[in-house]
Amino acid sequence: MNNWQKGVSVIICCYNSATRIRNTLQALAGQRFRQPLAWEIVLVDNASTDNTAALAEAIWEEIGGSTPLQITLEAAPGLMNARNKGIRSALYSIALFCDDDNRLCPEYVEGVFDILESDAGLAACGGMGIPAFDTAKPGWFDEYQEAFAVGSQAINEEGGRILHLYGAGLAVRQQALRQLQHSGFVSTMQGRTGGGLSSSEDTELTYALVLLGYRLHFAKELTFFHYLPRQRLTFDYVKKLFIAFGKDGPVRNLYYSYLSSRRSHQPIRNWYIHMALCLFRVVKYMLRPPKKQGRWIYLHWNMAYMRQLLLLRPQWPALRENIERINISR
Repeated sequence: MNNWQKGVSVIICCYNSATRIRNTLQALAGQRFRQPLAWEIVLVDNASTDNTAALAEAIWEEIGGSTPLQITLEAAPGLMNARNKGIRSALYSIALFCDDDNRLCPEYVEGVFDILESDAGLAACGGMGIPAFDTAKPGWFDEYQEAFAVGSQAINEEGGRILHLYGAGLAVRQQALRQLQHSGFVSTMQGRTGGGLSSSEDTELTYALVLLGYRLHFAKELTFFHYLPRQRLTFDYVKKLFIAFGKDGPVRNLYYSYLSSRRSHQPIRNWYIHMALCLFRVVKYMLRPPKKQGRWIYLHWNMAYMRQLLLLRPQWPALRENIERINISR
């Protein structure tokens, strides 16, 4: 079991990241500190086939990175598997997840450390993602930007508290992760695997930390660029994102029913009520979609949601038990 030193372990999970990793490492090499701070980079190679690890080592040496770069391998596919490997390999008390297409601002590493060190009640801190395009920004982008892990995370605030944070740029207290593990919590989301676009493992993790009694913090002053290549800036890609969100939706909303102060959400803990509301929402969103140009996007989302809810019917009691195990407010 780790006995972490005080500091920050930046965890970069990579799957075929050779074309992206240079900018990520250059931004980390440019981190600035007002006071000495122990930190490291843990690069987890998640079964890459493009020589990511060797290239990253060469780049880090070339740019003269001054902090240690630790390379570790994780053969099991899936972002959560890679992150868990990084957490186990980390030396320091705070784990900072930096995606391979993120460029953290120079104050980011010290900033998250100072915030989490200042308040033991905080489990995690997230920053402000800023999109970086290699082509003209699509006209529809601003309305759908939260799907790309950019923009203000204040939209996740309800009742005076942030309920969840996205995983890009997320810093988590290792002690809170250990407490969550000891509570018996089991993650049901494995994150992106290969070409899959699931991203709800971040929501599940931060929801679980709030249920455990911790708070989350959104630091808008800590920014990072999130590189979005042109192939991600199509409505077809948005459709695929929303299909993945729909598939993750039943579990996400089950967590939300335990966190939200809105009593109207609690009945969806009952699978049959959940399904009935799902059917109602299909009709509602066809008549009045939540976003512009969103009718067919939300139809795909709803269909994926409904299929997954049907598949989860036998597991529903176990999913509820997993959440109730850590819910200190029950």
